[in-house]
Amino acid sequence: MISKRTLYTEETQPESSSSLGDEEDGPNAHHGDIIVYTDAELDAMRLVQSRLREHHGILDIESRLNTSFLAVATINCKLRVEETATKLAKLLDLMEKLGCPDGVCDDIVDKWWRSDPITQHEFVRHYPPVGNDDRGCQISWIRGSGTVQKDKERQHVHACLMQYLSIHSDANTLRNGTSLVIDLSERNSGRESKVGNERILQSFYQAIPQRPQVILIVGTNLVTRTIVNASIKLASLFLKEKILSRIHFVTIEEARDMFPKGSAPVCVGGDGDGRGAVIENYEEFINERFGRLPRPNLG
Repeated sequence: MISKRTLYTEETQPESSSSLGDEEDGPNAHHGDIIVYTDAELDAMRLVQSRLREHHGILDIESRLNTSFLAVATINCKLRVEETATKLAKLLDLMEKLGCPDGVCDDIVDKWWRSDPITQHEFVRHYPPVGNDDRGCQISWIRGSGTVQKDKERQHVHACLMQYLSIHSDANTLRNGTSLVIDLSERNSGRESKVGNERILQSFYQAIPQRPQVILIVGTNLVTRTIVNASIKLASLFLKEKILSRIHFVTIEEARDMFPKGSAPVCVGGDGDGRGAVIENYEEFINERFGRLPRPNLG
């Protein structure tokens, strides 16, 4: 069993962000510092845009890729321009196959959240509100609540990308990575649903540029753990050993107790935000997150 003491290695500890606009007071203090993009980050984002146009043939990239999303993806790829552009081109291609040819729109909250109850349902179903880990970075807790229905693929993709942006809306998490919890406990409940393009969805998840510092897999039984272990063994051919060493199988109770008290989701006995108050209004939660995610000026 892994303990909190060994959850993060020295390599995964957050870098200092004192020069990036820390604020100790105010409504955003519990989330870490405010995002201020550096010149190097902005230059890398512009190069990614150019590469998407010139090497991947996506001439309408400005209308298909929200600049905040471009910023988060570029920083998660550590400003590696070619890697970022390749991932984003693949992501847009997979989104088109999943019924999202318009890509990542600019008005995400208005067009994906307020106007579409199905997107809201998919978000609430799969991505419960969580707090910060012991490094002060956001936890990403994903509930594997069965398969995605074919007629809800578009909304599921939108919910997934909204969650991705919302957890990276503070500088500490954006530059130091998340703690990822994959909760598979409900997959073993026997509930079935109409399966959509599961293979394409898995490719879509993998195409999203992420940098988890620890990966906790919750709720596996002997059969599912065997499958996941086989997948990890296959992934070892392509992933670095340091990434594989961050994967741990744990119980729900162990996952909950590895983070500060209250930071785990309400569904497993936490507060949902680590501040001693259960999050009940998802719209306020979404507005607060997206309200502090700046759009870079790439003109």
